[in-house]
Amino acid sequence: MLDNKLKKLEEIIKGYGQMLVALSGGVDSTFLLAFASKVFSEEGRADAVAALTATGPQFAEDEQLYAEQLCDRLGIAHKKVDVSHIIGMIKRNPIDRCYHCKREMFGILKERADMVGSVLCDGTNTDDMSDYRPGNRAIEELGIASPLKEAGLGKEEIREALKRLDTGDVREMAEKPALACLATRIPYGETITEQKLKAIDEAERFLRNKGFSQLRVRCHEIAGKVSGNETRFMARIETLSEEAGRMLEIKDSVEDKLKSLGFEFVTLDLGGYEKGKMNSMIEGMNVPDRIKVSETVVRGNAANVKTADVMAEIDRFLKETREQDYSFSDFVDIIEKLRQPDGCPWDREQTHESLKKHMVEEANEALDAIDEKNWNHLCEELGDVLLQIVLHSQIAAEAGEFTIDDVVQCVSEKMIRRHPHVFGNIDVSSVDEGLDLWEEIKKREKTATK
Repeated sequence: MLDNKLKKLEEIIKGYGQMLVALSGGVDSTFLLAFASKVFSEEGRADAVAALTATGPQFAEDEQLYAEQLCDRLGIAHKKVDVSHIIGMIKRNPIDRCYHCKREMFGILKERADMVGSVLCDGTNTDDMSDYRPGNRAIEELGIASPLKEAGLGKEEIREALKRLDTGDVREMAEKPALACLATRIPYGETITEQKLKAIDEAERFLRNKGFSQLRVRCHEIAGKVSGNETRFMARIETLSEEAGRMLEIKDSVEDKLKSLGFEFVTLDLGGYEKGKMNSMIEGMNVPDRIKVSETVVRGNAANVKTADVMAEIDRFLKETREQDYSFSDFVDIIEKLRQPDGCPWDREQTHESLKKHMVEEANEALDAIDEKNWNHLCEELGDVLLQIVLHSQIAAEAGEFTIDDVVQCVSEKMIRRHPHVFGNIDVSSVDEGLDLWEEIKKREKTATK
């Protein structure tokens, strides 16, 4: 049966003119690359296969390094593509996080493949279809080829085929435990940060170096914040039942190491390691059915939203939001959420240029409120002006230009610099003297930046 499947895989691969493998450094993509390398080499087309590896804090450092070493041994062209920015896109960790991550990541990789006329292939296999994997939908939408799945190969068959393969010294990978994306260690709904991902990666590497085979270091948030906006979190270690006793024997060194990485508490899961364990949480999560609003053909035709269920949800939601208290930090998070893949279609498509007219409109409406001496209206309109500021800052943050913290830092520095009569040792006795001082400081600032 395995021989037949491998024969089918060979035929599938031969059908590709050129092939680019999305190489994670894990078992499946390693086998696919090594097998394809052998197939094309035997045909005298060794250069028909190459590899792309997505890099970023969400991927285990060991796997990224192995991917590079494997390509060196196979003599295969290899490019690394930094997709660290995806962390910002999936920060809120929705249930369909994997879909948004793979949609962005494989979209980037596919652009690279299309540029050189290659078929982009991933290591999805038949076993990947049995667990909750919303990323599979992204793979299908983008038209990424999954030859292992197409050939009917499952995880154990891939490991068995690896043992037979005499290409690139990859047989050792047959016994390598699955690692998976590090974001899978964080429960849905809890924030994904580089700090957490780095701590998870280093903790798991430490434990693997201690001889533990299949394990996970799950990262759970603890209520409350430490200095700044850093999150408090604890570790829940899952390991094979037969290895739990040895974990307890070295518990002191494990605790010391993980605490040094930022984990406040270190625990051992008595239930042991279980594939897809975090997905079991989905069943208990309160995820109400979404109420669908049909598309409007002409903007302004609101008849399609005025259905009884939609209007009832609007009334419920209005009451709920009025009962909440929000801070400036909450507001920044709200705007970030609106720009996420699962956010608002209008907010996601805005740019600095498209927002220019709105900045002017909101400022003018605030001026009108002042002229009317309508202070409740002014409060609302100042909020709309603030919306423009934070939205511009979020767009800039996504492009790596600046953040809202940079805006606050910049204006704070300016206010202190230009008020030495308040924050420094200069004394002024009138408004005019203060204004003269302000203008002089402005001139000196311009001179200093030339």
